[in-house]
Amino acid sequence: MERNELYVGGSWVTPSTSSRGENVDSNTEEHLGSYALAGPEEVDRAVAAARATLNDRNGWAGYSPQQRAAVMRRFADAIERQRDAIGGLISREVGTPFERSRFSNADTASSLLRFYADIIASTELEDLRPAGRGHSLVRREAIGVVGMIAPWNFPLSTLFFKLAPALAAGCTAVIKPASLTALNSFLIADAAAEAGIPAGVINILPCDRATGDHLIGHPGIDKIAFTGSTPVGRKIGRMCGENLKPVTLELGGKSAALLLEDASVDTLISELHDLSFSNNGQACTNNSRLIVPDVLYDDVVDAVAAEVNRWKVGNSFDPETVIGPVVSAGHRESIERYYRIAREEGGRAVAGGNAVTGRGFFVEPTVFADVTPDMTIFREEVFGPAVSITRYSGDLEEGIDLANDSEYGLSGAVYTADETLGIETARRIETGTVAYNMSNFDIGAPFGGRKNSGVGFELGAEAIIPYLHYKTIFTPQVPAGF
Repeated sequence: MERNELYVGGSWVTPSTSSRGENVDSNTEEHLGSYALAGPEEVDRAVAAARATLNDRNGWAGYSPQQRAAVMRRFADAIERQRDAIGGLISREVGTPFERSRFSNADTASSLLRFYADIIASTELEDLRPAGRGHSLVRREAIGVVGMIAPWNFPLSTLFFKLAPALAAGCTAVIKPASLTALNSFLIADAAAEAGIPAGVINILPCDRATGDHLIGHPGIDKIAFTGSTPVGRKIGRMCGENLKPVTLELGGKSAALLLEDASVDTLISELHDLSFSNNGQACTNNSRLIVPDVLYDDVVDAVAAEVNRWKVGNSFDPETVIGPVVSAGHRESIERYYRIAREEGGRAVAGGNAVTGRGFFVEPTVFADVTPDMTIFREEVFGPAVSITRYSGDLEEGIDLANDSEYGLSGAVYTADETLGIETARRIETGTVAYNMSNFDIGAPFGGRKNSGVGFELGAEAIIPYLHYKTIFTPQVPAGF
């Protein structure tokens, strides 16, 4: 897959730079494809195109909510027609097992487009409210041109967390895909062209970090939406703060599943993969810390180790594979470094933890027992197929304190047979989402982080709000049409 042009202003254009990026197959380490990289000139051109259609009453700005919804549904149809190609390519880029890749990327993207199309089609642009004097006409307007920066782990679903509500709100977008997984973004550009997305509404620019900074600081960009690491998120936050530019940041996580003394070990094991090892461990929402009471500790350690040892590590297209490769050689080395540190600091590897030889970026899924809060693996995000198990006395307050003992606050879980206690405990976990006796992710409910896990939220009907300006028009009488 060799792509030599960039999708800007509704057309495929030759970039001003000769620089190129390359992606490799995470299963085999073989060349997967290369693509043109954008430079600052392409960013300027894309921002101009996005702003032109935003301001043109015959362009995107002139579309009614119902017309925008119709375009979004065509876009969803075009993505669905490419679901196998999209899922397969991302499975090679990221290592996600194929069925999961197709569902969590292509299917999620099309579902988000339809979800927000339905919402905006039934949303009034204006509502009239009685005021102390006269009336207030409250109007919803698009925030403008949005710069979107997507991560590599779920490159399409996380992009459409931003793009779908932004399109529904009437915004236009300039998108920077992650370099490690940029090839799949060209399939989305193909789908946008096929769906007849108006010129300039969607612009997709793979680029290096310096050009990405140019996008973030561009005066024609009205908002930035970013998913990625906490250090990069801090830098973006500073840049946006300097320019008083709204920003949404979905960042890292080090989430904990807290087991109470009456928790079902069988229920935990039935949920373990999606709870703690989703996407080969490459998911910020994974509950990579298990907080376990004394009375269950040995049983949990044995059961988790046995379950993880049972999983097949292999090619992402093998239907029996549970854990595929990770995204790159560099990421594999980072994960293995965390494994070494965990051992050095006293963690006991009860499953996995060994290097995998041969071609492909494979890492053994690993379980560390006897982990204490002072250890690196308790504190830092490994972003790989690893879980740590930490013992506590069984006192509820101690367990909650351990679950909350993190600079992150993105996800979490509580396991107990007592539903009332479980929900009440979940309310006390300092994090954006918490599951009770399960693992789950719902596009219909808000998702966002606390502490170092981010600023703002995505998903749910509420996610349109960050892409809107509200304008109030005072009027002494009821306007015509109301």
